[in-house]
Amino acid sequence: MLNITFNQIRLFEAVARHKSFTKAAKELNISQPAVSSQLKKLADSIGNPLVEVVGRKVYLTKVGETTYQQFQTLLDNFDDFSTRLKASQTGGLEGELSIAGVSASKYFLPFILAKFLKQHPKVTPKLSILNKSEIINSLQNQQHQLLITGRVFADIDANFEAFTDQTLEVVAAPTDRLSSHAKLSLKSLTKQNLILPAEETSIRQAVNQVLAEEGLKITPYLELNSYELIKQSVIAGLGIAVLPADAFRLEEYSGHIVRLNVDDFPINKHWYCAYHDKKNLSLVSLAFLDFLHCYPIETHLKKIYSTVGKQE
Repeated sequence: MLNITFNQIRLFEAVARHKSFTKAAKELNISQPAVSSQLKKLADSIGNPLVEVVGRKVYLTKVGETTYQQFQTLLDNFDDFSTRLKASQTGGLEGELSIAGVSASKYFLPFILAKFLKQHPKVTPKLSILNKSEIINSLQNQQHQLLITGRVFADIDANFEAFTDQTLEVVAAPTDRLSSHAKLSLKSLTKQNLILPAEETSIRQAVNQVLAEEGLKITPYLELNSYELIKQSVIAGLGIAVLPADAFRLEEYSGHIVRLNVDDFPINKHWYCAYHDKKNLSLVSLAFLDFLHCYPIETHLKKIYSTVGKQE
């Protein structure tokens, strides 16, 4: 029978997740020599080395990969048991909720999380904003319980549940000459000073697809990697832009940005909540997932932003 302690399971999971003894030691608040010592005892108990260290990089062996996957399942099951036990003892949902989202999700995710925590004040939130490659890495390595994304990654073993709509709009400053046009064609759009996010974003790909269906292509006047920078550039009069409606609510209500009427816009998409298909969701994660599906997000955000706009 294997002689493995619970602390060794948590320790190896941290080392494998971070691919680093130093980061694991920092997370667990123990010394690096203690990490090395316990990892050696674990490997001796299993009968095979679990990691290989080349230079300063840590690599999992084949046995280490299998062990990592099994330990993740054990820890997920234990955390779920702990959450359910505390809920039964205290009469309320309790535990950690680790969520990450793409950049555009920062305009609505904190508001949803705040409403959820009002119902479940004993839940401890952890919220991160990641880029595309970080989202993919998190899904593959199960680094977060839930991930909010505007696209489905077909080549990843994950579940993607659509929970609300996402619309992409063409916007301009109210002083822009185009703001007075009743309607613009897609072809005329390609001739404007158009500001777009980077090529790899789901927004840019959606715009490219709409144009391609009409046999059109576009070279952006400006290509920026920040929604905030795009909005400020529009307000400054540098050009018009395509943005998710969630990203410019405040500027629209305060009168700094207006929507333009353009053929084939708005582009209608979805927001998805994603999680690895082998991950056992905790009771807290399941409760938040249900909350996403049931809560009237759009109505809530319109109420909040319209109030902020009036206050300004």
